[in-house]
Amino acid sequence: MKKLLLSLIACLTMSFAFSQNCTPNGAFTAPGVYPDSATGLAVAVVGIPYSETITAITPVDTCVQVLPLPLPCTIVPIDSVVVDSVSGLPNGFTIVSENETSLPFYFFGGTSSCMLITGTAAPGDEGIYPIYVGGDSWGQVAGVPTSQPFVVDYYQIEIVSATGINDFSRNEFQVKQNIPNPFNNSSNIEFYLPELNTVSISIYNVLGKITKTETIQAAKGANRYSLNAADFSNGVYFYSLSYSNQTITKRFIVNK
Repeated sequence: MKKLLLSLIACLTMSFAFSQNCTPNGAFTAPGVYPDSATGLAVAVVGIPYSETITAITPVDTCVQVLPLPLPCTIVPIDSVVVDSVSGLPNGFTIVSENETSLPFYFFGGTSSCMLITGTAAPGDEGIYPIYVGGDSWGQVAGVPTSQPFVVDYYQIEIVSATGINDFSRNEFQVKQNIPNPFNNSSNIEFYLPELNTVSISIYNVLGKITKTETIQAAKGANRYSLNAADFSNGVYFYSLSYSNQTITKRFIVNK
């Protein structure tokens, strides 16, 4: 196992020397994977090139329950996280890591890296595609290289038609994903109100800082609100629409 870890290090070192396929989002500093399960991946639109960066910040160590409870957990240094399977991508979509163009992807403990999903959906591809990511985390338990398998199953890519969003299905407050997304010029958010009323709209960045707020008078039925890329720097943002005591939040990406 120790030889395997050394081989992974050698492969990763060579990869750093020859390629770079994506750049981690520097706004994230805490260990974890971003976007997380609450945020999810961006929506893809038929005919529009799709690009989504997943930033992975691998911790230096973790606490593993090696001894039985109630004894404390054991601090285990993390050598690397190895992703060896990604399934469920829509037809024609591909994924690479920061330094590898094909699986497996390697992420060292204490480093920030990324994976990049790209592709262009075709007519007929509309739908929701669950994504599954699997692999092994490698660490040192009492000086012995040890692996722990993992599966990430909370991601999905939704593909929608370029002609517009689906009809609203119920007589209740609803907010659709903005289209197009990502966008470099303008994008539309469509929402539905069961009555004539005001709607509060808030835009904030990945750090939770509000960048824009607005209250508009909305009609009963379908409404449209426009986002202008000139108002934002490149990056990931969230929009929240509030009506009565309900708030719906979704994510958008500006890529000028």
